[in-house]
Amino acid sequence: MEIQPIQMPVSLTHGPILPIAPITVDSAQNAAEVSPSSFKELLKKAIGDLNDSQIGANGAIQNLAIGGEDNLHDVEIAMEKADLTLQYAIGIRNKVLEAYQSIIQMQL
Repeated sequence: MEIQPIQMPVSLTHGPILPIAPITVDSAQNAAEVSPSSFKELLKKAIGDLNDSQIGANGAIQNLAIGGEDNLHDVEIAMEKADLTLQYAIGIRNKVLEAYQSIIQMQL
């Protein structure tokens, strides 16, 4: 029995790989002008997304418990998404508290 060599996809074998263009100050300013939002709005959206994921996971669990959901995988995925979102929010909160404490300890 003969072993066949692995074939590379066409997209990987043709043409050089070009580097990503660096972001310039002008393009960063244009991106900021396109979507102006305050920190307060971003924080509200993040907390709302966190709440939505927690409510969705709880709803999926309740639906599974009453027999409405047949697919356990979807429930597990909803629970993991909610857990990852919560862990991410806790990590951000910890970093913000560390930054606040370091600012408070600065001497003027």
